Amino acid sequence: MIPRPTMRSKLARLSLLCALGMGVLPSIGCGPTVKPETYADSARAAFEDAMEVFGDEDWPEAIKRLTVVKNRYAYSQYAATAELRIADAWFEQDKFVEAIDAYRGFVQSRPNHPEVPFAMYRIAVSYDEQQSSDFFLFPPAYEKDQAITRDATRALEVYVERYPSDRNAADAQARLRRCRERLADYELYVAGFYLRDERTVSARGRLERVVSEFQDLPDRWAPAALTLSKIYGALGLKAEARQMATRLIEAQPKRPEADQARALLAQLGR
Repeated sequence: MIPRPTMRSKLARLSLLCALGMGVLPSIGCGPTVKPETYADSARAAFEDAMEVFGDEDWPEAIKRLTVVKNRYAYSQYAATAELRIADAWFEQDKFVEAIDAYRGFVQSRPNHPEVPFAMYRIAVSYDEQQSSDFFLFPPAYEKDQAITRDATRALEVYVERYPSDRNAADAQARLRRCRERLADYELYVAGFYLRDERTVSARGRLERVVSEFQDLPDRWAPAALTLSKIYGALGLKAEARQMATRLIEAQPKRPEADQARALLAQLGR
């Protein structure tokens, strides 16, 4: 016959279960129940950990940890912010190509997110920051290819048009003006090169572009309009020459180029 357990043995066994399980038998009152960690708790902990590294400006590690939040907790409230901060980390390292890709991915995947204007601003700035320097040992920026300047101009124009009242709009407008000045300077530089090479028709095309697209930049537009008037005259296009000279006088009557345009009109006669 198997002996029945005594009360003392029952208590000893119960104590052992409490020590090992701490909640295995909560109805008996062995101790406090440990609440299991939820998906939201895990997401929050991972995000806070990543942002602590972000705050320390350890950008590679921050990108690594934020990527975990973005992918593992894609349905949490932290995923969108993690995605945006990844782009910021690339931007802070001056890795602008990677930053553009990351910001663009954020805009495409979350078009209604309130931080979309910021992401689009940063895309434009990332293009702008890649432009050539005017450091005195290098050729002037306007002598170089302007592909990246055109990209920056387009991105800035889109941002300013869509979000004219955004907190970064003033900075974007200033950057846009500098980009447009650089593009106009490039056209004037090429036109001057053609004129020195006696390629008048080619110069005409460049100057017509400046006159057509950059009237908001009078320091560039007025000299281009005057030179274009003279080219028209030299090519025997007197009607076009008179029209351009008159347009210059009406648009910028106080500039010195306007005085020269008046003299040119007198030479052309009727």
